[in-house]
Amino acid sequence: MQLQSALMGLTLAFKNKYGDEAGRVAEAFVEKMGTVMGSNFKEKSGVKDSKIGEVERVLHFWLDPATAPRKAKTNVEGNKLTLTRETPTMCPAVVVAKQMNLPLEMVCNTVALPMFKGVAKAVNPNAKTFNIQRSENKCIDRIEIP
Repeated sequence: MQLQSALMGLTLAFKNKYGDEAGRVAEAFVEKMGTVMGSNFKEKSGVKDSKIGEVERVLHFWLDPATAPRKAKTNVEGNKLTLTRETPTMCPAVVVAKQMNLPLEMVCNTVALPMFKGVAKAVNPNAKTFNIQRSENKCIDRIEIP
């Protein structure tokens, strides 16, 4: 949460000074940072493969401590992983949006989803991420591996 808050604050400062391009640069940077973090999580969790189950394992390694004591729910069907966070499990982006009085969509699109995308790509570079539902009470994201 602290990382996302700091990144969002810095992005807003740059956006105010340099315009909308700063937001796009921040998104690309956060995705790359997510890939670095994901590689670290992959190594620490002992993941050696790039299958969807391994993506799930890395996501839990990353997110479970952040959402404890209630964990995000995952469901794997074929090569698709659905990650669901429901109240009272708080997504860090929801907390950051509330703390900074920002629209949830802005925090998700600028920081949370690019980081999520990067972590998934660290396990499988071909992973595609999609937001299915986004609200303060329930967020659903999907990762697909071709």
